[in-house]
Amino acid sequence: MRFALIDDQAEERERIKGMLSLFCQEKTISFTVDEFTSGEDFLTAFVPMSYDTIFMDIYMEGMTGVETANQLRSIDSRSFLIFLTTSSEHMGDAFSAHAFDYLLKPVRQEQLSKCLSDVLKLMPKQEDSFSFSSKGVQIRLLCNNICLLRSQGHFTIVVDADTHEYPVSESFASFTEPFTERDNFLLVSRGILVNLDYVTEFRERECILQNGLHTPITLRKQKQLVQIWRNYDFAKLHQEAAERNPYR
Repeated sequence: MRFALIDDQAEERERIKGMLSLFCQEKTISFTVDEFTSGEDFLTAFVPMSYDTIFMDIYMEGMTGVETANQLRSIDSRSFLIFLTTSSEHMGDAFSAHAFDYLLKPVRQEQLSKCLSDVLKLMPKQEDSFSFSSKGVQIRLLCNNICLLRSQGHFTIVVDADTHEYPVSESFASFTEPFTERDNFLLVSRGILVNLDYVTEFRERECILQNGLHTPITLRKQKQLVQIWRNYDFAKLHQEAAERNPYR
């Protein structure tokens, strides 16, 4: 697991790190903890989807934890956010920032362990996510949250559902090999692989995605691409209907 810990008190950071270490040892989980002493430092260094869980103190010099969290949520809506505080005064503000939990200091080991156990239950299974390195930062995305992969020189660009782009220093053919085995990814042009779950339509020479992205397609294969997309969409709708009405 990848943790970020934002707290301006060194002693408190050491306490939380010790608890995280104990929890991960008990669960035999490898982990990393990046420490930040202010919300400003955290936001400056932050890369979307680079942390599974973020622990945020509310009362800090400069930006408060709530202010930091509101800015965080404008660029990352998926990381688990857990507030640490000495008071329940800002609980409402915390949950408006889509916090997963709100732990009162001094945090006890059993509190933190229960909270993280709940996080683990909601984290995607390994086979449903994809990890890679972008600009020296380890990123993990749900495969279903990747809408597009494209070749750019010697790099592969990963585009997520929020249109964040992650350059990867690996060839397109090598990096995208695991995706070509999935039913919902389709090569629409040389060096462009799209997630069919995000496609809204095919027009002449381009594919339109639901987040507003347009990407060129191979014109001579347009009819074939449209048919594959329609077949996939029909099969998905049929499966969803069967799941809603299993006895039909």
